Amino acid sequence: MMEFGCLERPLAKFFHSYGAFVSRHQFPFIAFPVLLTLYLATGGLHLTSIITISLSTQCLEVEDHLLQVTVVARNGGNILLPEYARSIKRLDMYIQNRIKVKFRNKTYTYRDLCLRWKKKCPGNDHIQIISELYNHGINITYPTFRMGNRSGYLGAGLGGVSLSKDDNNTVILASAKAWLLVYQLKFFPTNVSYVSGVWEKAFKIHMDNYPEDPYISITYFHSQTLAEELKRNADSLMPRFVMAFVILMIFAVICSLVTIKGTFYVDWVLSKPILSIFGVINAGMGIASAMGGLILLDVQYNDIVAVMPFLVVAVGTDNMFLMVAAVKRTSRALPLEKRIGECMSDAAVSILITALTDAFSFGVGTITTIPAVQIFCIYTCCALVLTFLYQVASSPSTRLLWLGSRVHPDPSHASNRKQCAVTNFFQNWYAPILMQPAIKALAGIWYCIYVGFAIYGCTQLREGLEPVNLLVDDSYAKPHYVALERHFWHYGATLQIVVSNAPNLSNPYERSRIEEMVLAFANAPQAIGEQSVQFWMNEMKRYYRTELNITIRDDAFYEMAAHYLYTNDADPWMEDVKWAVDKHNRPYIYAFRFLIGMRDISSTIQQQIATRSFREVARRYAEYNVTTFMPLWLFTDQYDLVVPNTDAISMITIIMSVGFSVDYSAHITYGYVISKEADPRERVRDALGGLGWPVVQGAASTILAVAVLADVPAYMIVTFFKTV
Repeated sequence: MMEFGCLERPLAKFFHSYGAFVSRHQFPFIAFPVLLTLYLATGGLHLTSIITISLSTQCLEVEDHLLQVTVVARNGGNILLPEYARSIKRLDMYIQNRIKVKFRNKTYTYRDLCLRWKKKCPGNDHIQIISELYNHGINITYPTFRMGNRSGYLGAGLGGVSLSKDDNNTVILASAKAWLLVYQLKFFPTNVSYVSGVWEKAFKIHMDNYPEDPYISITYFHSQTLAEELKRNADSLMPRFVMAFVILMIFAVICSLVTIKGTFYVDWVLSKPILSIFGVINAGMGIASAMGGLILLDVQYNDIVAVMPFLVVAVGTDNMFLMVAAVKRTSRALPLEKRIGECMSDAAVSILITALTDAFSFGVGTITTIPAVQIFCIYTCCALVLTFLYQVASSPSTRLLWLGSRVHPDPSHASNRKQCAVTNFFQNWYAPILMQPAIKALAGIWYCIYVGFAIYGCTQLREGLEPVNLLVDDSYAKPHYVALERHFWHYGATLQIVVSNAPNLSNPYERSRIEEMVLAFANAPQAIGEQSVQFWMNEMKRYYRTELNITIRDDAFYEMAAHYLYTNDADPWMEDVKWAVDKHNRPYIYAFRFLIGMRDISSTIQQQIATRSFREVARRYAEYNVTTFMPLWLFTDQYDLVVPNTDAISMITIIMSVGFSVDYSAHITYGYVISKEADPRERVRDALGGLGWPVVQGAASTILAVAVLADVPAYMIVTFFKTV
């Protein structure tokens, strides 16, 4: 048999010498990790969590204060009817007038904090106007409603729509089920932004206590909701981590107890519960040091890192069982220095292998461009490394303090190498049965079936990180996302399209190209159609053609555009155009915006398809530097960074699985490789006898560590539990 000892032998020799050295100078190796942990843990006092982070120069973080309220008609009613309109009016007035906050002896309402346009709060008056027109028998076209020279897009704010056709075969509004109310608050200067944030919190309290209305049901959301709900996720984990820590300590103590043969009395000479407790504490020290140290180094923290301690304490406990097993395999007749040396040469190399695989898998994750994955992997990798270093440093030192048990003077006496019943089972029963040809064949078949199911499962992966899955099950925002998906994301959501490098619009060919581009966007598979286009140039042509009966002149295009855009009829459109002056001091349009309506973007898969589709249209007109945007694009951009059909949470679990899945097999394989037996069957017996029980203990401790997460009402956390 070819041997590969170029690494194992030097490492084993190094750890043997290291163990002997520690046995002669144990107290510094106990004191230093403890003092270092106490210092680094102070970083936790500066813990602040981030929700968004920009790691790209293409991204710009914009602070805003946006509130949404969905109003749905009860019992499937038509929300355009008068009784529903009155209920919405009461709600709107309640929000604008009754919700108040005080700051520096001044009282603020929505009207004091709203983002103003032309010195007015935009409000939701259109809801009452549409209801009045509908109930007076006026046909309302959809998704764009036009009255004279004015038009308004209803697709984004009116949901659950049923349509019909009038005598002229025009699509008109028949009924609807929901309205979306939007409130925008000031976010500048800083003191006003602070008051806006306080008002948002007051808004949530008032909405919680808003009297139940017989006609409408409401859901609500504000700009701090996602941050607050993610924090609830993290806050719910702290007591569970304490519970997991205590459970692992109890489990470790129980596993360390040895009974006197033939009785149920504990043999306190061979039992080492204190060593087991210290092993679990070592893992806790590594976690505290990693988190505190990274925070002191200004490494940003995200609430998803709150799951990390459960994983690391499980790995640390696994390693503790291997160390304890290695101690038990040494002869009690040997001097302490030699026992510790043998223990370290046996266990430390095995632990090093798994520590390296775990740290490497998470280390690879640190170079990803997904901020949540990167932050989680940095913290986990550092915690695993520090836990390993603490265990190698302090574990042999603490063992020295409790290994001074009585021994038989004869080194070959059986009492000096007592073997527990479970170890005997793995070595003398399980291993021989496993080596039977029929059992090996059955195990091979079962493994092939297992791999087949795993491959099939991988082919069935689908994107699952819907925004709603970031919330706990009882979150007040969850019904809001459900309402948006049900009533507003299937049809009507608005896409903004910006032309940053506008051509010479006085050139009729360039205007025709722009019109061609607008139609290409409007007729994309995920767009509603031409009837959803909101474009200032279309409205300008209509104005001159129908109102003034004038044809637009090419040589006077910009003058005519300025005349139209600065009339009262064009109020909504003037904000969509950016002007500049050329070298001859003549004004021209250098950038503009238009909007279209979208359909079928309720799922993450549909959102990705829509994102790619619209960006493909934009690429056809690259000379105009076209950009498409809607808030959901912030999520779809992250989906495209990871493997198709996965999400950020799945990405983390994949990284975690790569490292953890090799741990137990690596321990057994290492035990087989270093066995001094010549016969392969005896090697298997030796490896399973020495490591079978510690591996079972480690697997059980891992399950116990994450079992406390099983009933957490949050997709993000339950995903980790299921993966482990």
